[in-house]
Amino acid sequence: MTWEDESYPDNLRQIYDPPLFLFTRGEFQAADRLAIAVVGTRSPSGYGRQMARILSEGLARYGVTIVSGLARGIDAEAHAGALRVGGRTVAVLGSGIDVVYPSEHHQLLMNIIQHGCVVSELPMGTGPDAENFPGRNRIISGLSLGVVVVEAAEKSGSLITTQYALDQGREVFAVPGPVSPRSRGTHQLLRQGATLAECSEDILNEAAPHAIAVVSAPGEPSLSGDEVRVYGAVDGTGTEVDRIIAATGLPARTVLDVLLRLELRGLVIQRPGKCFARPAARASSGADER
Repeated sequence: MTWEDESYPDNLRQIYDPPLFLFTRGEFQAADRLAIAVVGTRSPSGYGRQMARILSEGLARYGVTIVSGLARGIDAEAHAGALRVGGRTVAVLGSGIDVVYPSEHHQLLMNIIQHGCVVSELPMGTGPDAENFPGRNRIISGLSLGVVVVEAAEKSGSLITTQYALDQGREVFAVPGPVSPRSRGTHQLLRQGATLAECSEDILNEAAPHAIAVVSAPGEPSLSGDEVRVYGAVDGTGTEVDRIIAATGLPARTVLDVLLRLELRGLVIQRPGKCFARPAARASSGADER
């Protein structure tokens, strides 16, 4: 597609140096204007993987498109998290769209094509050379309303993405981590004024508060605090309690207490095997079509 095409992403069109044309597999949708980038190290800790997964799943449940770069580590967890809960995701490549890098992400790339878009400004056949990635990073931030960094070393390429984000007027978020080389970059961002992100609501409150407001829209229950996070993690077909705990990042006891309150209000029902679902009438309402 070219810059003049109607299907060219609106967010990307607004940056100071948008690509004049893009190669794509899959398709962009109007809903992709509500997009957040999740990036970080290629060699994350177990904690980093978990946080990337929790944040991406949580954001996707609010209807947010997850943007990342298909790299090993945090990028892959971000894409997979969105797909796991039926969300949309966009992968921006530092190669031609016909070159799968890393090669073990072939199936992930095919899944992204089915539930989002794979995009590059580089011609077909272009290899994943190091000089291609800074330009790729400006597209990641340009497609998004904000950039979330989960584990990054002091000289991580993710920090290049955040600099592009700042230049483009996007929000920058950082996930705090343990004191280690993997967290030095994210802690540096926090010292420089990045917004601390512990859950998806921290991100949306700054970048897209209207996405959270749908939970309290007319005809929907009035929820607050932890109830928003737990209710947002429950779908109409049934969600196991362990997945609700993982998606919210809340302690197990807190999640169980909130689920009991929601059940007493008739907002969720419990099924065998500690599985919770929204009642059929509410699960099929407009709130879940966001």
